[in-house]
Amino acid sequence: MRYLLLVGLLCIAIALDLALFVSASDDAFEPFDPLRPATLLPIVAGRLHTLEAQVRSLDARDIFNVLVAPYREPAQHESPTQPPSR
Repeated sequence: MRYLLLVGLLCIAIALDLALFVSASDDAFEPFDPLRPATLLPIVAGRLHTLEAQVRSLDARDIFNVLVAPYREPAQHESPTQPPSR
């Protein structure tokens, strides 16, 4: 009898929780649209597309030049050896 009472209380709690969840959702009476799911997936996908567009606009050579510039030695345009004198 004790387990039957426990199962009954558990069923009532699940039913109340489900009723509260359905009544609290904004789109409870709208039909399910598989092309527009109500998850975070569209938000994440939109941000990934934005990130991809920003990465495409970057130029890898410019970034490399900015990062390496402080470590480069000044280029010497003169020949290290003197030409022979005549």
